[in-house]
Amino acid sequence: MKKHTQTLPLELIREVLLRLPVRSVLRFRCVCKSWLSLISDPQFRISHYDLAAAPTHRLLLRSNNFYIESVDIEAELEKDSSAVHLILPPSSPPRHRFEYDYYADSHDKPDILGSCRGLILLYYPRNSDHIIWNPSLGVQKRLPYLAYDVTFCPLYGFGYDPSTDDYLLIVIGLHDSEHYKYDTDGSEDDECKGKCQIFSFKTDSWYIVDIFVPYKDLGGKFRAGSLFGDILHWLVFSKDKKVPVILAFDLVQRSFSEIPLFDNFAMEKYEVDSLRRVMGGCLSVSCSVHDGATDEIWVMKEYKVQSSWTRSVVIPSSGFSPICINKDGGILGSNICGRLEKLNDKGELLEHLIYGGEQCLCSARLQSAVYRESLLSLHSVIGVTRIGVTRKDDHGETTEHDQQ
Repeated sequence: MKKHTQTLPLELIREVLLRLPVRSVLRFRCVCKSWLSLISDPQFRISHYDLAAAPTHRLLLRSNNFYIESVDIEAELEKDSSAVHLILPPSSPPRHRFEYDYYADSHDKPDILGSCRGLILLYYPRNSDHIIWNPSLGVQKRLPYLAYDVTFCPLYGFGYDPSTDDYLLIVIGLHDSEHYKYDTDGSEDDECKGKCQIFSFKTDSWYIVDIFVPYKDLGGKFRAGSLFGDILHWLVFSKDKKVPVILAFDLVQRSFSEIPLFDNFAMEKYEVDSLRRVMGGCLSVSCSVHDGATDEIWVMKEYKVQSSWTRSVVIPSSGFSPICINKDGGILGSNICGRLEKLNDKGELLEHLIYGGEQCLCSARLQSAVYRESLLSLHSVIGVTRIGVTRKDDHGETTEHDQQ
């Protein structure tokens, strides 16, 4: 008697896969050739990003070592499955033999410039390598050589323009003033002209726009832009208002705007520590109160509406540096002893994770980025170089193997 095997229509299989987490979809590539072909289709990957029922957000952490740790921000930190070690994309070889020394080795560790749609932009100081990387897929691409160090520029950011389907690197020149607290008298002769340089991944080219920006740079930790939707945000010092404000750059309109902080912000009372995006779709700022007793997190409930700023969290000052807030309201951050902690809104410790195993890492050297797991790659924009294992399948196609 002939045995019949019932199979689901491929279109129904597609609809099911579109709603599964990235890691599950990647495992299902091994089921059969038709599933592999379906999952490898660029349009499927775009649809998966747009339709995912429960996207997974992870926290990428790097300190003074060559590896990066990726943490599921919604998982219990004390579970072994919450964190995985990733292999960093390699930089290009030194251009000169004398670069093989301790100094060069220490400068081959990447800076995290930003994250967008599951892609991470890394910068390697030794050779000025800029590499875009999808940690979920283990694919990476080195950008064209830049003659300068982006991290020394006053402001920079990484984002995506949906109107042109183009990833962009933004570099903005401002009048630098890391000592803004002691420079509040202002001057009529201050130079307010600057340049906005935009690198297009699609055209593989730069273009420069002259801009008028009456702002000053607040220093190194504020130079990386925070992406919210199609807009990059930076904390800068307003020369006119004599207080920090948020400078916003619309990646679609290519236009700047200013967003004020909360009404009762005063530099005599507050020191702004960070600008973050809260999970759930709001911008937030973390501030230290000058009396040294408490830290506060303010959330802008309605975008660009100053009256919507709300003081949502007040915690005792303890050397804790907030990084992000998960869906349950848990505040993830690094303490001065080098461990990742999750606090509640009263500042009470809920969980902790020692970053890098038993190593003691200083939070001042910790770099981080929140990213959403995605199947997106850069095939439709620029060519991709893979890291990790690749092989040819029976049809002569190269398949991707995630490195986790």
